[in-house]
Amino acid sequence: MGPSDMHPSACDAFFGCGYCSEAYPDEKQLSVHIKMQHEGQKYLSVPAPLPSREQRLLHQPSAAAISKDIPLSEVNRHCTPEDCWVALNGKVYDLSEFMDRHPGGPTTILSWAGKDASKLFNEIHKGVKKIDSYLRPEALLGNLGVDESLMSDEFWHTLREARIVEIREEIDRVLSQTSSTHKADSIQRLLQDKILDSGLKTKLQRLETQKRVALDSEEYDKAAGVKKEIEKLLAAQDVAHLHEVPLESKNLSGGIPLSEVARHNKPHDCWIAINRSVYDLTDFLMQHPEQRNSILAWAGRDASAMWDKIPGRFPSKQWMEFFMRPEAKMGEVGEEPEKDPVMEQLKQLHDELRRLEGPSKADIEAAKTSVKVPGKTDAPTLSEESRFPKLAQISAGKELPFFTRAEVAKHTSSEEPYMIIHNRVYNLKPLLGSHPGGDDILLSKAGTDCTKDFEVFEHSEKARVQRDRDLLVGQLVLAENTDWSADAQVSQVVGEEVSELMRYMKYKVTDVALLAVGWYVYKTLQNRKPLSQFTYSGRQHGRSDSEADALVAQAVGPGDAGGPDSARLLPLEERHPSALPGQPPRADDRNSEPARLLPVGPDAADVRHRQRVLPEVGARL
Repeated sequence: MGPSDMHPSACDAFFGCGYCSEAYPDEKQLSVHIKMQHEGQKYLSVPAPLPSREQRLLHQPSAAAISKDIPLSEVNRHCTPEDCWVALNGKVYDLSEFMDRHPGGPTTILSWAGKDASKLFNEIHKGVKKIDSYLRPEALLGNLGVDESLMSDEFWHTLREARIVEIREEIDRVLSQTSSTHKADSIQRLLQDKILDSGLKTKLQRLETQKRVALDSEEYDKAAGVKKEIEKLLAAQDVAHLHEVPLESKNLSGGIPLSEVARHNKPHDCWIAINRSVYDLTDFLMQHPEQRNSILAWAGRDASAMWDKIPGRFPSKQWMEFFMRPEAKMGEVGEEPEKDPVMEQLKQLHDELRRLEGPSKADIEAAKTSVKVPGKTDAPTLSEESRFPKLAQISAGKELPFFTRAEVAKHTSSEEPYMIIHNRVYNLKPLLGSHPGGDDILLSKAGTDCTKDFEVFEHSEKARVQRDRDLLVGQLVLAENTDWSADAQVSQVVGEEVSELMRYMKYKVTDVALLAVGWYVYKTLQNRKPLSQFTYSGRQHGRSDSEADALVAQAVGPGDAGGPDSARLLPLEERHPSALPGQPPRADDRNSEPARLLPVGPDAADVRHRQRVLPEVGARL
């Protein structure tokens, strides 16, 4: 394998120019450089280290291979606990490592995974101006949003897919030239491994959920116990060959390298390097909760750069003299162990591939189901237990494991169908084949919250007791609970809960509807037709419209006074509509309209009605 076939970080020496400080991984590239830049000089090569510009490129975020900007659609894909991206004030951060040592607990960050949390962050952390001081440098991935004048979101994803193909080809090329294989060296990378056994992945995710619940409630002893269970699981013979996750601290007699310190970066396992010494501050965090924020910001890192910046605060000379105990010191900082350059190259390629590929579609869909449901999240008392006291006796003394809604959503097969009822998780497999409603209705609801459906069918206390005794396997994390307590509204059980805004809008819509009906009735009464239009019509007298029209034409035509039905003549007061009873007609009426005699008889009322309507509506009857 020649130098040109190797990654720059894998080369022991580069071909440096004998006339300047330039260096190249290939002799041909150096030859071209000498001919172009040092014309007339003969070929002269000297050994040279990796140039500084290439070293900087190796440590750039993986997304920078495509663009320094990341669209929000890409952030939305990274929404799982092991691959958690959050946008804050125009920047994109990978908070997967920071999640467990977040002072507010990991669930708060996980609820905003794959989203822009700038508004909430600025409201809560008003005094925090530089979030980068709390995060590791590699946590910053890039800027949020792409320049639409340069590329669209669709084109960005096209470049991402093309880059994935290139990385896979590069990995295959490197693996073909070495007998070594790359394995995950952390739990986060192991959970992102696409070829990891699904059973092992489910167990690890379940234990990680228990750890996050313990950290949310600040039960660090319990979190440390879960960590030991994870290490025990990974140390099993049938699993140990699948990973390279360090399970025990290496021999520390020769000093503690910073890479080892970086592994201990959680509240329940906190190491910090200060002035070339390593300290274990785990017990101190449990005893002094008021100082957790300042200490957890440097968990797993070297805090020497902050030494004595703030006298009396961590880390400073006064603080060390007052708080630090001798037994907290673990040892001195040692030299970093030698690393295989080929394995480092594979590690970088795999990390970039994981970031570009992101979680699987199944994991993304499962994460979307963990959206916080309406209701309070701090009400552990279930109304079901208050209505059925025997249920409390069954679960008394049991320490139920915690599940997230995303984990429950993955259990939809007939082999292990899970269901959520009243914030508790049930395995329905023992019920298949014996459920009175049939198996289809159970499997159709597997992986979902069926509390409302369960209450609609009004199951008996005996059925509920048997359910908890045979099917109960866990409970939801408190942050994803729905309040089914006795004080909660019944609408949460039998229907969707209505927020205050929706309730206000509902009342306003009702008011508007009542006003609209009142306005319609008022206008209808104001513009109603005279009663005579409905009582004195030609049809009521047994005549058709054509006969009535003939009578009108006879009345208003030239021969209106000679009709057969004109037995006598009516005075003008009774004929003109503007004349009131007992009053003479107006002067303008007499001058503007000549006197006209109407016949009186059986048809007189119909004729008078039609002649009065014609000036108003034209020829319409």
